[in-house]
Amino acid sequence: MKVGTQRIWNTPFTRTFNVRLPIVLPPMAGVSGGLLAAEVTRAGGLGMIAAGHFQDVSKLETEIDIFLENTKNNTNNMQKMKQEEQHPSELNNNKNNLAIGFIGFSSLSTPTGWANYEHILRTYTPGAVQFFAPSISTRQEDGKSNVQLAHEYGTKFIAQVGTIDDVNEVMQHGVDAIICQGREAGGHGIRPELGNSTMALASQASNMTDIPILAAGGIVNGKHLASALCVCDGVSIGTRYWASNESLGNKKLQLGLASTNTTCDDVIRTTVFDQIQNELSTNKWPHPYNSVGALRNQTTDEWEGKSTDELQFAIDNTNLLEEYKVSQERSNEKIIPTYAGEGVGEIDSIDSAYDITLRIEEEAICTMEKLKSIVS
Repeated sequence: MKVGTQRIWNTPFTRTFNVRLPIVLPPMAGVSGGLLAAEVTRAGGLGMIAAGHFQDVSKLETEIDIFLENTKNNTNNMQKMKQEEQHPSELNNNKNNLAIGFIGFSSLSTPTGWANYEHILRTYTPGAVQFFAPSISTRQEDGKSNVQLAHEYGTKFIAQVGTIDDVNEVMQHGVDAIICQGREAGGHGIRPELGNSTMALASQASNMTDIPILAAGGIVNGKHLASALCVCDGVSIGTRYWASNESLGNKKLQLGLASTNTTCDDVIRTTVFDQIQNELSTNKWPHPYNSVGALRNQTTDEWEGKSTDELQFAIDNTNLLEEYKVSQERSNEKIIPTYAGEGVGEIDSIDSAYDITLRIEEEAICTMEKLKSIVS
């Protein structure tokens, strides 16, 4: 069905979250700000703002204000379609399209973490929140989970997971959607020896529940969206939006994502960067989330495959840390990570997020039409 010139996609995810497209912009820390989220939302997807480690509430609120300013005239076409078809029982109670993602181990661990989380829920009533690493946390004083608190404010809850055990856990907490992140993904995720491939994880999770399942990892275009819809209800796309005009990410590192010389062979899921960066950060990524998908460089060439003890010895007894800090300051892509998933080899330009979204949609439709012609 179309509303105006736009199509309405009908999946459990689009119905549950009242969006036009089964596409999510994940909350990539340092990348997914208010403008990027707004452009994905304006195109019909669910654009998430990254709260990151949630150490600065005012910084998040600034990005929320940017999002709200850039979406205030946005027409919710899914809502319009439902009203036109007169199905009031299907209407979603979410107050807006605002969606925010949090890093679980750090966001709620500070003395004010839970209070700040509730402040955001109470003040902005987001349509959705997402948590990862871990997805589920419980407040000590009353035993209430982050899922329960979100639901009290009418906010839907998305859990990102990397294993079937995690799927089983989040199902028990009544989450509203599950993002299955595979080893092919960029950025932080389950350690490679503990995780799964994207499609295998998403497919098996879909067989376990009626909760909307989305695939994440290696997905950058419409062909990938069409493939994912064979096993689940939608996709979460990170690297392609990292390579967008509205991304907050480092522009020097961003160039490596659209290089014609970059292929999936250049991506590695490794614990090396976290072992080094944990020495320099107050927010140390814990096991089993201390691995990243990133482009191979001098650091991975030198240390991947060596023992953690060998790298720790170098950290403790050489100038490695000081040299790494200088490389961070200079955005030296040969030393520090450029986060990227395995789909990066199919990115050849830095474009607007709105155009990227609509291009993915059209390519997915063309792909599915092509598939129809295979069987007669």
